[in-house]
Amino acid sequence: MLMLVVTIIIAAVVSAFAGGLGSSQQKAPQASIDVQIKTNADDTMSGTNTVMTFTELSGDPIQTKDLAIVTYYTDKNQKVYKNKQTATSAGTDLYGSGSLTRVPFINDMRYGYSGNNPAKDFGNFTWKSGDVLSTGSTAGTAALLAINSTSTPYTIPDTTGFGPGSIVDVKILHVPSGQYIFDKEVIVQ
Repeated sequence: MLMLVVTIIIAAVVSAFAGGLGSSQQKAPQASIDVQIKTNADDTMSGTNTVMTFTELSGDPIQTKDLAIVTYYTDKNQKVYKNKQTATSAGTDLYGSGSLTRVPFINDMRYGYSGNNPAKDFGNFTWKSGDVLSTGSTAGTAALLAINSTSTPYTIPDTTGFGPGSIVDVKILHVPSGQYIFDKEVIVQ
């Protein structure tokens, strides 16, 4: 009788682990996210920039160190530009001042100004409901989409045909769970 009970207990433990009960994979956070790309965003200095914004409309707080933003853009010549932005990606000189920022940075002045300010850099903060992340400038957008020209600050080369009506596939991956929390085609405005 004792042997039968031990066998049943061992079978239950093995079944639980085989069924995923013992899995250590994290659950992906739930969030409603809006992504926009605008080619005529006001730069507050009598000009415009191409800016990409990410807004968490509602949902769980998300550690940006756990995220990867994956973008795909196919230009008019069918060349595919793919980029994966993570918490360890290089910073970008957004305004030609020599100050580097890892985009998209948190657009919240409680953290101070972007540029040589790690508190604002992607990967160093928690993204909460109502928070807006931004590329800040055309240079930041070009870096995030990997369609940089060789000029400094980076610009989006005219040869790509990037502009209103272009389509960018944007995915936000929660790395610990391996699940996408955002996966949509975004039409450039």
